[in-house]
Amino acid sequence: MGLDRAVYNEALRFLFDRPVPEKSGQEWYWHMYEPEFEATPLQWTHIQTVLFANAGVDLAPYNDDQVGMGLNHVMSNNAGDIPHMVNDPFVPLADAMRMMRALPTLWSDCIGPRLDTVHRKIGSCSDRLYFVSYMWFDVWPTFWNAKHIPEWQDAMWQVFCEMLAMPWREAQISALHGIGHEGNRLNRPKELQAHMDAFIRQVKNDDELKTYAQAAARGMVQ
Repeated sequence: MGLDRAVYNEALRFLFDRPVPEKSGQEWYWHMYEPEFEATPLQWTHIQTVLFANAGVDLAPYNDDQVGMGLNHVMSNNAGDIPHMVNDPFVPLADAMRMMRALPTLWSDCIGPRLDTVHRKIGSCSDRLYFVSYMWFDVWPTFWNAKHIPEWQDAMWQVFCEMLAMPWREAQISALHGIGHEGNRLNRPKELQAHMDAFIRQVKNDDELKTYAQAAARGMVQ
């Protein structure tokens, strides 16, 4: 991809090599005088692509809170512009789509396995990594900014399909939450309904997940 390994390593340290604040403390990215990591929109797009594709290995040195903090900064524009970088007009669509193809791997190799140790009530937890997983497609402005572009609609649909097919419950919940919010913007109502019906039929011994999937199919999630 032409991404300098040193730049990528610096980005990893910037995002994840951070102390976890005390209970009443703030995450590092809220600190006014925190040094910034300088990268172009295209570099940030490539950084995210490599990060998503290699999260299982590259984020292994960091604990769940560190991963949650860093990914929160990547997914949300509450304290920065990282999720807007791929929407920059100077980022080629092909690079943006490559990033989207890598996105499900973040759940299959990193978030899903990390969160699989505890069966959580859907939407009930506030720990950093669970928040990222559950809220990604709710607060992530990247697709919202490109929702009118057919290639982005197709890419987002593929992301949801891959995540629903994963063995990780939290990955499925994240996709369902996203479908509940963004499903009507994917421009494929019949295909979406058929896919959701098939997913609901295969859910066994998990009434909460089945009920949540039914709500997501109707666009009725919080």
